[in-house]
Amino acid sequence: MSLADIFSEHSSRWGAVACCAVAVMCVSVSSSTVGQTTPTSEITAPNLTIDRLYSLPHLIGTAPGGFTWSANGRYVAFLWNDEGHNFRDVWILDVENPNGRPERVTRMPRSPASPPDPNDPVSVAEAETRLDTDPGVNSVAWHPDGQQLLVSFLGDLWLVAPQSAPRRLTDTDAVEMLAAYSPTGDVLAFLREGDLWLMAANEPVSTAVRRTTIARPGVRLASYRWSPDGSHIAVLEMDQRKVPVRGIPDYLSDETRLVEIRRAYPGEDAVAQRIGIIDATLAPTLGDNIAWIEMEGGPPGKETPDMLLSYRWSPDGDRLAIDTSDLFAKDRRVYVLDFAGNPVAAARLVVREQEPLNETFYFWRIEWSTDSRSLYFLSDRDEDYHVWAVSPSEHATEPVQLTRGPWAVASMYPVEGGLVVVGNRGNAEERHLFFVDDAGNNIVQLSERSGTHTPTVSPDGHHAAVLFSSDQSPPELLITALGDERNERRVTESPVAEFSTYEWVTPQYVTFQSHVDGTALHGRLTLPPDFDPTRSYPAILGSVYTDAVRNQWGGRTAHPTWGLDQYLAQEGYILLNVDMRGSWGRGKDHRRGIRLDYGGMDIEDLESGVRFLKTLGYVNMDRIGIWGSSYGGLMTAMSLFRKPGLYAAGVAGAPATSVWHALTGQM
Repeated sequence: MSLADIFSEHSSRWGAVACCAVAVMCVSVSSSTVGQTTPTSEITAPNLTIDRLYSLPHLIGTAPGGFTWSANGRYVAFLWNDEGHNFRDVWILDVENPNGRPERVTRMPRSPASPPDPNDPVSVAEAETRLDTDPGVNSVAWHPDGQQLLVSFLGDLWLVAPQSAPRRLTDTDAVEMLAAYSPTGDVLAFLREGDLWLMAANEPVSTAVRRTTIARPGVRLASYRWSPDGSHIAVLEMDQRKVPVRGIPDYLSDETRLVEIRRAYPGEDAVAQRIGIIDATLAPTLGDNIAWIEMEGGPPGKETPDMLLSYRWSPDGDRLAIDTSDLFAKDRRVYVLDFAGNPVAAARLVVREQEPLNETFYFWRIEWSTDSRSLYFLSDRDEDYHVWAVSPSEHATEPVQLTRGPWAVASMYPVEGGLVVVGNRGNAEERHLFFVDDAGNNIVQLSERSGTHTPTVSPDGHHAAVLFSSDQSPPELLITALGDERNERRVTESPVAEFSTYEWVTPQYVTFQSHVDGTALHGRLTLPPDFDPTRSYPAILGSVYTDAVRNQWGGRTAHPTWGLDQYLAQEGYILLNVDMRGSWGRGKDHRRGIRLDYGGMDIEDLESGVRFLKTLGYVNMDRIGIWGSSYGGLMTAMSLFRKPGLYAAGVAGAPATSVWHALTGQM
């Protein structure tokens, strides 16, 4: 069956086959590559400008996202705009067709807006802002039958089905969130105004029934998970009633206004959480039919731990695993509820980790093996984050370590016979996919391109839809085979044609020693495109932050500094990012190096970066700048005050200079 058979075109308004008319050279480059890209012709590349780098359509295109697989693992749906704008529609790909291209299956209507007055700059700017902020489709999910898609658009739910235009399922002033079909496909669940609602699939909107009545000021459901057989739903409640309400000034509006939010400062009550289970087969009653889960051996005097980090049903539906921690991430406890149709039983403690030296930043995960016999969890009880396994039975043995060594695991995805993990094995600057068997005896790299890979694994475990980027490639969708064939295929071509007319510099990766204790530090060094080692260049550290040294587009994709970096390099600046203490993937001791010492060892590591620049011989040491925002703003301010004369200038954006304003668990 072809994609055309599943999602036929209904009209030019609603469906269209994508025509990917733009292309950009995407070369795989190892992290040891030094220098910049070489122009492919003698034609002088145009100069980059700040206006063009951050205007529409985006030079680097629009990153694909929201990947979701059909139940049979043949089709992947995702959100994308192939013209570089922010308004995203739904696309699908048949992964069994090796030469197949993604097809666009929706053309959702844009919000109506009056055209701007071309003679009025304010009117034009407002119109551009509307274009820039309209995201289009927010999410997409498959119906279990693999022939229908559930779409969230303008706060309502829509059904995209074969041979027809998208059909609106809800039409309310409230926003329907986290919509998901039951595993059998006959019931649709979603959150609305803090409560859980259920409705019969493919039935009128009037069938929607409110299944919980917990929502009130400060209390809401934050998430839920269907049991594998669709008979029950686990829900997570968030109760903020004890969290103080504070006024935060908003300086971005026409006039400064005070916005009231709930925000706890150190030592104050945090959000209370608890997990319950609902019988989805019972008719709703006037009261809530929620069985709240108790934790055996939990913290004294508390019904539940401070933080409920995640929860997962076992594939056979017999158990529910819950990952928890105290507020300061010093006491982690993993529980297992033996469900078996009796949700009132207390959850058993199966893993406990107490580490008084932990930072409040943690990267814990839990997942079940596909046969439900093992519970996997990420832990840094060894030298860094690795995969461990524990038996969920009442007579559980000690955890068994499945991965080890001088690298770290960021995430894991159970497949038949083991797991697919994302880690930086072999190259700390990169994130690759590896297969690990269920005994931890065989680790095989699955991804090919040098860069950062973030997968969404298909239900059958045969493929992964991967968001990929590197120093030379803006974000794209790859399809990676997870079997023995070792195949990796690029699907999208996001940058606009104009992208290839510019000269984009490629950073190199460097290593140098801390001037304090000799620790090996890692940096990302960007040189001007016309670099001449006989000249003397000004240099900038930043934007400074943890986890700033990565082979991905821009180094820190969570912040749109890639354009500014490219512009500054073009203007003749050398740029250096440093993975200072506190950064992930450099070892447990390195990550804990800023414990109780914000603005301490971290700014010493930045000074070590400055000292490294001096050894290069082509940096003007009287013209060193530094900048960062939030925590990076704190480091910038501390560097300027504690290291007088080291930096000629600094920019501290939204600096977190008062630790009193930290969150309650960050002290």
